Amino acid sequence: MKTSDIRTYYERNTHLFLALGAGGRARAIRRAVWAAGVSTIEQALNYSSRLVLEEIARLRRPGEGLHIVDLGCGVGGSLFYLASQLDDVLRATGVTISPLQVRLAREHAARLGLGDRCRFIEADFLALPDLPPADVVFSIEAFIHAPAPERYFEQVARLIRAGGRLALCDDFLSARGVSKALTANERRWVGAFQAGWHAPGLSSVTQVTQMAGRHGFSVVSDRDLTPDLRLLNWPSRLMHALIGLGSAAWLPWAYWRSTVGSLALQQCLKAGLVTYRFVVFERL
Repeated sequence: MKTSDIRTYYERNTHLFLALGAGGRARAIRRAVWAAGVSTIEQALNYSSRLVLEEIARLRRPGEGLHIVDLGCGVGGSLFYLASQLDDVLRATGVTISPLQVRLAREHAARLGLGDRCRFIEADFLALPDLPPADVVFSIEAFIHAPAPERYFEQVARLIRAGGRLALCDDFLSARGVSKALTANERRWVGAFQAGWHAPGLSSVTQVTQMAGRHGFSVVSDRDLTPDLRLLNWPSRLMHALIGLGSAAWLPWAYWRSTVGSLALQQCLKAGLVTYRFVVFERL
């Protein structure tokens, strides 16, 4: 899978994700996390951004400006949330490979009066342009799109200052998910998830930690958010049938394949093949 495939995926589906998903109001193309204290869908959609905010608060000194970078920013929902919680010392850059998402994010930033604080650029996070040094870098459900995952850390290492934080909120293969003892159905679920969601970078936390370590990052924290997801409770036979349909060559519609990937992910999460985690690294 190539970067151009990911770009096409979002160019074709962003409007549908916003219109048909739960995150349109929050400008969030991601899952809701129903952690303790979360009572509304907007809070659930912003929960991962709230965890990023906590990392920013740990680094921030009174009156000191910070540069925050969202790699795989979508239409800017996380940066808009952070800007609403922080004063004007925040400078933020959102990076996406989708020209459509850049346009939508800039338009919304202008409507919110955040054009000077939140900048959005079209770029591949595996080949970043020169950017000002960053204090906090994060990716929410974007790292798995990387065709060359280790290059992600190579690029972030150039960008982030020593002592800065990198946060990844994403799906990771469990120890069972990387084993060779998977059943045929389990292999099918993982494959359908990766194909439907364009997720060639799906890795285990151990694999990601090793990649990060080779580029000067150490793990600070690793939080499992899987118990805070609300998974579908559909009959297994129905899920199997829908996942099978999604693999049919005569169903080329990308949004449908993405939906089938979501169903496969549900099965992966239920079976413990995949976990949804918030992992924080420090740049040494």
